Amino acid sequence: MATEIGAAVDTSGPSAPGSALPDIEDMNQTSAQTIDHGRVIYRGSRRSGIIVADDDTRRSLYLDGGILQSCMLLDDPSRLYLEYSQAMMCALLFQPAPANMLLVGLGGGSLVKFLLEFFPAARIDVAEINPEVVRVARDYFLLPEEGRLRIMTAPGEEIVAERLAAGARYELIIVDAFDDHGPARALLGEGFLRCCRTLLAGNGVFTMNLWNRPADDFPAHRAALAKLFGRQVLTLLLGNANSNAIVFGFHEPPPAGSLMELKPAAREMSRRTDVDFVRWLRQLYWQSIRGCS
Repeated sequence: MATEIGAAVDTSGPSAPGSALPDIEDMNQTSAQTIDHGRVIYRGSRRSGIIVADDDTRRSLYLDGGILQSCMLLDDPSRLYLEYSQAMMCALLFQPAPANMLLVGLGGGSLVKFLLEFFPAARIDVAEINPEVVRVARDYFLLPEEGRLRIMTAPGEEIVAERLAAGARYELIIVDAFDDHGPARALLGEGFLRCCRTLLAGNGVFTMNLWNRPADDFPAHRAALAKLFGRQVLTLLLGNANSNAIVFGFHEPPPAGSLMELKPAAREMSRRTDVDFVRWLRQLYWQSIRGCS
């Protein structure tokens, strides 16, 4: 059973989680130590591997041996700084008015903060396996406590099964969960992904952050998602190799041949936010016609 928390209550940055930290000596959670990525202001348990570090302009969250998960600009905390998180928001071009959203994986809460601000009437459920991550997001990354934000602490596969049994449906499902090996393996299984597809409303969009590395067998994972969604998927690669790969899944065929028809919507969303939706739409379009998607 999941534990609920909070139920009542510049695009030139790094493109991907995956920057490794140098080895540092053990330190308690209140001391500070300087590392190449900034000054450590929080170090979690050995089991969690959580590190929060500041430099002059940014606060960064590292998980499991140095995977960069979140980055917050100190003078603009709600802005999406990491490029992979901006790319994931391309889902909003296909579903511009999600009333109910599910995020699997919280990290520093960058996506949650963005969505809360961009959709002031929407309700957001979050599945996060580690309560320490939730505390760090609240204490160090300004994750708000709002009645329309519900955080459930349990494995993602358990949460989606519970929400499915409760008859829930979501217009937007985002999966961004990593362990020290890469994308969380339990969330790559057919059972979890099938639950996500069933939870997705008819006009909804599923989006998942993966790694395009040989060790992660991205082509196999993408093929599994394409099969699950009846080949109704698009892929946005952030680099040729060793980079993030964002997969979007749909119940209805995506407008792959007419993606640029979404350009007016992308311009409007770019105007309303700090995300260059036009840039990401253009990249998605060119990859789709070249067969990358």
